Amino acid sequence: MTSEPIVHFVDDDPAARDSLLQLAKSVGFTAYTYGSGEEFLEQIQPTQPGCVVLDIRLPGISGLEVHRRINQANLPLIVIFLSAHADVPTTVQAMKLGAFELFQKPCNTTRLIDAIRQAMDKNQQSFQKHVKRQEAEQLLSDLSAEETKVLELMFLGRTNQEIADHLQLSLRTVQFRRSSIFRKTNVNTKARLFDMLFDAGWSPSTQIAETEEAARNGG
Repeated sequence: MTSEPIVHFVDDDPAARDSLLQLAKSVGFTAYTYGSGEEFLEQIQPTQPGCVVLDIRLPGISGLEVHRRINQANLPLIVIFLSAHADVPTTVQAMKLGAFELFQKPCNTTRLIDAIRQAMDKNQQSFQKHVKRQEAEQLLSDLSAEETKVLELMFLGRTNQEIADHLQLSLRTVQFRRSSIFRKTNVNTKARLFDMLFDAGWSPSTQIAETEEAARNGG
């Protein structure tokens, strides 16, 4: 999975596409252009992070519809609108869809490049978190159901002996499963393991959490 962010320009005006492409390349961006929303959606890589600079009025589907489809497909892209037809209702729709910025044509190229750079930086940070989450989820999926139960109680701060008592296991069995958890997740400290769990947005099952809450409250 490549993580180099790319800027995409979607505009039906060939001269505008050429100008935007040259502008992007002049500041070191990797960039591509498309003459329609359909062309862009057909060619975009679903795991490639980046920024899309969209015209609103396009042949075929509109820029707003392209943005909707980006959202529906959960593509790792941030959208900037660049259009000569950005009235108030359109601007409101764009913002509701999550547009990063909206510029009227003609726009100040310095402001546009600054906005693209900010969008790319933001998207790169989000993408790295996404990658970490996927990697953590893959490692956690290798755990057995029995190991997951031990992990849940570890996460809630239980000692090995407390885990053994809770699950009605021998202390040695808990220690074995704990060692297996560290081996399968490829970490060697509890702190690193918990960091990985936070990255994955992982949390103990509702049943385990409720049982522990009841125990703390004397129930």
